[in-house]
Amino acid sequence: MSPTTPNDPSGFRRILARNVGLPLILGLVSSAAFVGLIFYLLAAIGEVERTDRVLARASAIQKLDLDMESGVRGFLLNGDERFLEPFDRAQTGLRSEVERLKQDMAPYPQQLERIERIQSLQQQWDGYARQQIAAKRSDRNYQPGEAANRGRDLKDGVREEFELFFMQERRQRAERTRDANRNTTIGVIAFVLFTLGTGAVIAWRGRRDLTALSGTYEAAFQEQGRQASVLQAHAWLREGQSRLSERLASEQALAGVGHGALESLSTYLGLAVGVLYTAEEDGGFVRAATWGWSTDAGGVGERIGAGRSLLAECAAQRRQITLANVPPGYLKVSSALGDATASAIMLSPVLHEGRLVGVLELGWMRTLEPRDGELLAAAGGILGASIESARYRKRLQDMLEETQQLNEELQVQQEELRTANEELEEQARALKESQAHLESQQAELEQTNVQLSDQAERLEVQRDDLRQAQQALEERAAELQRASRYKSEFLANMSHELRTPLNSSLILARLLADNAQDNLTEEQVKFAEAIYSAGNDLLNLINDILDIAKVEAGKLQVRPEVTPLASVAQGLKAMFEPLAARKSLRLELVVAQDTPPTLYTDRQRLEQILRNLLSNAVKFTEQGCVALHVCRSGDDAIAFEVRDSGIGIDPSQQDLIFEAFRQADGTVNRRFGGTGLGLAISRDLARLLGGSIALTSAAGQGSTFTLVLPLEYQASQAQSPMAM
Repeated sequence: MSPTTPNDPSGFRRILARNVGLPLILGLVSSAAFVGLIFYLLAAIGEVERTDRVLARASAIQKLDLDMESGVRGFLLNGDERFLEPFDRAQTGLRSEVERLKQDMAPYPQQLERIERIQSLQQQWDGYARQQIAAKRSDRNYQPGEAANRGRDLKDGVREEFELFFMQERRQRAERTRDANRNTTIGVIAFVLFTLGTGAVIAWRGRRDLTALSGTYEAAFQEQGRQASVLQAHAWLREGQSRLSERLASEQALAGVGHGALESLSTYLGLAVGVLYTAEEDGGFVRAATWGWSTDAGGVGERIGAGRSLLAECAAQRRQITLANVPPGYLKVSSALGDATASAIMLSPVLHEGRLVGVLELGWMRTLEPRDGELLAAAGGILGASIESARYRKRLQDMLEETQQLNEELQVQQEELRTANEELEEQARALKESQAHLESQQAELEQTNVQLSDQAERLEVQRDDLRQAQQALEERAAELQRASRYKSEFLANMSHELRTPLNSSLILARLLADNAQDNLTEEQVKFAEAIYSAGNDLLNLINDILDIAKVEAGKLQVRPEVTPLASVAQGLKAMFEPLAARKSLRLELVVAQDTPPTLYTDRQRLEQILRNLLSNAVKFTEQGCVALHVCRSGDDAIAFEVRDSGIGIDPSQQDLIFEAFRQADGTVNRRFGGTGLGLAISRDLARLLGGSIALTSAAGQGSTFTLVLPLEYQASQAQSPMAM
């Protein structure tokens, strides 16, 4: 039997006829698995392409958003309507791009929700921008001020949402790429293993049949491997474009764009050295960025003139130029440890919308591959758009700075003009005010002359009236002095005339009350005691009236002496202890430890004041305690506090009780006797001694009278008595 080849239909039919069973089934399973793997790879590539498309569209939206923001900012600073042209163009394109992006993201609710948030923030910023534009158009000097914070916050929110969107898409693409590579590798290995297993199973059916079929399967396997390689190359190309787009999305300046592009290409293609040249309007080039570049070959910013060089040829022909096996020293690769020569070089044009914007000159330490040129051709459009955006931002920044400088100069000039105008207005106003002031002064002088004449006449009349009033006051003072002298003499004479018979009556009443001969009845003794008590009260009244008269007339003399406080306290205790015991009251006399033992004052008047205060306390207290506390009051005074638990004094009557003939219980049927002169005399005596009396009390809660006297009496501190 002759060998069977793949081109021999009759022989192949004979082989199929002999191997219809298990080989056919295994072949079908293998083909189905491989077809499934192909469809899976196509689906994975489709997802990666969709992600690349979404990222490119989102980057375009972000660029339009940046153009709108830059245009509005330039208009607000300068007021030039030309800055609003990018704003108006970007608004129309932005809406359509966002709607297309929402359609692409329809199967992904989370990303769709994020796009809607971006759209909402963008709409709010559009409203804010139109308000600012309207304000600037109505007022050319308008500045955003605090309102700019709101626009900046909205734009920060948009950029943050874009970052989250890009992050999610890149993560999903990386996961899909990783899963596709892993599943492809597993599928190919499984297919190979399955194929080997199938060959092993069929081997026992015959060498010649296996030899005949091996050629067919090998050709099919090679075809399938070629298709898988094409799909992987396509995915590799897309991945390189995506990485380049991601790297350039965050760059704003031209130097950053160039360096970022060379960095991304170096990482992905394994570049050893690279340079980006940007095209100038006169046909020359400027070295914008380098990677692994030798310092001997020139630095960034160096200009290369237009000439017949490979750089100029690449720019003119708009096609890639490849140099393989370059001679030693042609293009050096430098590092910190040394330098070397690149073995392969490629020059690739960078285009934007069909216009040349730059040229890439790249070098490798390896042999070039076809996919290197394909990736550079695809990356040229991305890099060109980024270069143009960076140039546009640079021009806009320069114009904004120039506009701001012009605006500042204009403001300085306006301020100078305003200051000069204000000075002129101030001078004119000062002249008017000076003229008006002179006229007013002239009128005032005339009026003043008239008023002075009238005032002179009134002063003469008032002088006569004052002279008459002075004479009347002198006569009145003389009359008061005579009346006071008559009153004092009358009181002195009357007190003398009253005391003589009164003392005789008191002696007789005391003798009758003592009943020495025991010839009076008990009732008669009580009558005699009543007469004696009434006579004593009358005598005290006469003494009080005489004291008040002396105080008012200024005839009361103060005789200061060294007064021991202990002696004064003991004398008062001996005097009032029987009275307190008679009313079942507790009497307390307390002298603080830090109190000086003596003070320099009139002892007689001090004891008189304290007797009056303690007498009132005992009189108006039915039960409880009467106390005298002596303590310091500051550094140069002593306080005598007389406390009782009696009826107390209402706040409305506390000023009245110091008046003569007034008591707290001032009703007709009052329970307590007395004339009401004790407190008035005590107050006047305290003022003569250079001190004062204060009262703290409430109705039904007792009273505290505080006498404050200086440690040393000085005549200059004495005060005149209060008039009755």
